[in-house]
Amino acid sequence: MRKTQNQISNNTGKIASALAQAQMEFGIFTTNREGYNYKYLDLAGILEKVYPILGKHKLAIIQGASLIVKDEMPYVVVTTKLMCEDEWIEDVLEFPMIEPVKKTDTDIMMLGSTISYLRRYAIQSMLGIAGTDREAEDMQKDMHKDVDTKRPNPNAVKGLK
Repeated sequence: MRKTQNQISNNTGKIASALAQAQMEFGIFTTNREGYNYKYLDLAGILEKVYPILGKHKLAIIQGASLIVKDEMPYVVVTTKLMCEDEWIEDVLEFPMIEPVKKTDTDIMMLGSTISYLRRYAIQSMLGIAGTDREAEDMQKDMHKDVDTKRPNPNAVKGLK
């Protein structure tokens, strides 16, 4: 994935303050979808939760997508812009269009999947959202519950003054 440099307005005090306040209200995002052997936050679930909070803090987020061709390969470009009054932050992600997995996958389905994927990750990145998988976290805790956490670190350097 290629990420171009962020662009920002000359001033960012209002947007930074509003975003910090919104982030305090976001809470925990739990994965809500499953596909391709992993769990993830879907775009609709993210937007449903963040739109009211962003609006409350006078923040707006917009996204646009385009298709370009580089070296005879289709690439999807998603632009995400977060705005607060006259301040803004813009981020652009570029990624090759996802290849079909099944025989029934069409080009338009792959285009839609790539756009959704990039939009989801761009919003999570811009807003500082990390999804958690409660089942995976609990499984990790169970797997490591018998591990002796008090054993010495073999990589520690002895005798430092």
